[in-house]
Amino acid sequence: MIGSGGRGYLWRLTHFRSRLTSVLLGAFDRSKPLCFLLVLTLGCFARPSSATAAETLDSEIVLTPQMGAASEDGEIRHWQERAGASKAMAADFERLGWAFVAKARRTLDGAYYTLAEKTADVSDARFGASAATRLLRGHVFHNEHRFREAEEIARGLVAERGAPEDFALLSDALMEQGTLAAAVEALQRMVNLRPGVEASSRIAHLRWLKGDLPGAIAAMEDAARVASPQDATTIAWVFSRLAGFYLQASRTEAAIDSAEAALRHAPDFPPALLARGRALLALGKSKPAVAPLRRAAGLNPLPEYQWWLADALRAAGHADEAVAVERGLAARGAASDPRTLAIFLATRRANTADVALAVRLAREELANRSDVHTHDALAWALAAGGEPDAAEAESQLAMAEQTADPRLYFHAGEIALARGEREAADRFFAQARPLAAALTPSERAALARHPAPAAVAQVR
Repeated sequence: MIGSGGRGYLWRLTHFRSRLTSVLLGAFDRSKPLCFLLVLTLGCFARPSSATAAETLDSEIVLTPQMGAASEDGEIRHWQERAGASKAMAADFERLGWAFVAKARRTLDGAYYTLAEKTADVSDARFGASAATRLLRGHVFHNEHRFREAEEIARGLVAERGAPEDFALLSDALMEQGTLAAAVEALQRMVNLRPGVEASSRIAHLRWLKGDLPGAIAAMEDAARVASPQDATTIAWVFSRLAGFYLQASRTEAAIDSAEAALRHAPDFPPALLARGRALLALGKSKPAVAPLRRAAGLNPLPEYQWWLADALRAAGHADEAVAVERGLAARGAASDPRTLAIFLATRRANTADVALAVRLAREELANRSDVHTHDALAWALAAGGEPDAAEAESQLAMAEQTADPRLYFHAGEIALARGEREAADRFFAQARPLAAALTPSERAALARHPAPAAVAQVR
């Protein structure tokens, strides 16, 4: 029996159903993002007063047909029909949840992860919690940067059944928290059970984190070879990531080829567009780089994408538009990617308020995500705030794994220089230079202001 509060809630949902349908029928053409649906359904109403009403609402949300034209939309509709049937089984909801995950991976629209979690809620309410829905929920938590919760689920699944995907989730959650030794151990367990593209791509990332760029490239090339052409998003992601590795190795033409391969498999895939724009900028082709970066940032307006677009616009002579993009980045970046916003603000150092915000964002992120890049973000923010000794302590943690990242080396060099350690600074700058193609144009320009000692002597 639904209580009066629940009845009123569902009546209001029915009253606005035509509005919901109009949003959904827009096929989420990016001018009507999925998050608008979630705000409408979850933010404009009070929660129902009974569990039955809550389950009914969640079912309404996850089963409302999506009429997009992409292959992921067709998959979602198929499993919505199965899950909405009178004889629906738990497996139908599980597959629907993973269809939402696939859509999230393809579009980088995090609201689809919310729908996946809602689907797990409905399945649990109807059929009872299962390992399948726990894995789905853990995957959602990982992608929402709820790493400790993802780790807790993964450890429970590993202890209960030890499937390859359980070890994969555990490795991912540990890696994001900077616990690389345990992440490697979990990944090895996964590889022993199921080698393939998922294992090889993770091996590549961990090798890169451990400072083995050639090994990372080899592993990601293996992943590209074994990836199924039918899984367009996975193979596009692999080629996009490989493009980034090639760029760090100064193999810029290979980076462009890899980005193009990603786009052939998944046109308009934001990471592939970003990879192409970055490679063009590394070649000094700022004007051609603007179009893919503009498209990437439009599809996925995260701080990283906006930063690259702003740098490309400025290099191409569109300074006013670059400033507008940067204003949007600063205004909205904290909600989507606080770590990158912290690094951006610490790099620009426009005013003391921005620097203070950078320090706060980096500290808050470190409480959840204590990997080398978050330590670097805090180090860079502290350096911007005039605390070189505190910055040095964080920088040492950022360099602990010897990750082959030019930004880490560049920041470490600047911090050493601020502490009066010229020789150490020169060593870090020397490590950054061979990888500098992967830096933004503004970062490359800043690095160029620190020529090698021999070059300085020649000038004198």
